[in-house]
Formats: sequence, structure tokens, C-alpha cells
Amino acid sequence: MAQPSDSISAGDLDLLRLLCCVAWSDGEVSPEERRLLEVLARRYFMADVSQSEAADTVAEMVSGAMGVEVIDELAPRFSSHDDKQLALKLSYMVIRVGRNVGDTSLINDREKLAYRRLVEGLGLSESEVQEIEWAADQELKKHTSLFAVLASRFAALGAWPSDTLLDMPGGMRL
Repeated sequence: MAQPSDSISAGDLDLLRLLCCVAWSDGEVSPEERRLLEVLARRYFMADVSQSEAADTVAEMVSGAMGVEVIDELAPRFSSHDDKQLALKLSYMVIRVGRNVGDTSLINDREKLAYRRLVEGLGLSESEVQEIEWAADQELKKHTSLFAVLASRFAALGAWPSDTLLDMPGGMRL
């Protein structure tokens, strides 16, 4: 497996692992989710490896071997209140945009269980969770894609195409 860049903080790597775990919590990772995670891994965490190595790393991170029990391992690593809120917000956004075909609700039962596990592991109050979910919903309405939302989180790590550029016909795509 490719090793993340030495410049990546442990907190950001934990955040990427958590997002992979949440994406997988319903038993599959959609092609869109997988491409997004591969781009993030290569661009920000493993810039010095090939695209196929980054894809292999993401595949390993989202494999069944990394089940929802990893949430129990990762949640305590988010020690600051801001980190906890960010982890919950981005996780909520991942499960909201990764809806499976045939799901009747916005979040399927397995995702709800993983999300509840994360909420409990982070120790956030129900009122905080409601505020975070509201903020996440507002963020999703503002951005055209989860790609743009996560890009804003990792913007300090380097150049990123704007939403306008991503939305242009023939523009950059994942």
C-alpha cells in the first residue's frame, strides 16, 4: 500500500479514513464516491505516488476489512471541539450525497447506524448534532457537489478548480 505524504497531518489522514469508512458503511461505495476519495488521496495525501497506487490505497481503505468498527477507533482521535464538528459535518454530507438506488429515505438504515455510532463516539449533544446537520444541509445547497465541499476543506493544501470551472461543459470531471 502507498504511504501518505509526510506532510499530511495525522488529523487529516484520520478524517480521510473516517470519510472512507462512512462511505462504505452501507456496504458499497458508489463510483462517484470512490473517484472523489481517489482524487483527494492522490492530490492531497499521496501526491508522490501514481494514480493506480492512490486508487489501490483508497480501495483498501474502503474495503470491507475497514468496517464501521473503525469509527470506534477514529472518533476519539478528534480531540478538539472544532475537529469533532468538522468530522461529523463531512461524514453527514458523505452519507447524504451517496444515496443508493432504491433507497426511499435520504439516509439508509446501515448509514444511520454508522452515523449514530460516530455521534456517540464524538460525544456531541443532540442540539449540536442538529446544528451541524443543518449547517451541512446548507453547505450542500450552496455547493454543486461534495467534491466542491471537500475542496473547500482542503483548499489550504493547494490549488483547486472552482465550482464554476467544474460545472462548465467539457470542464474537469472526476
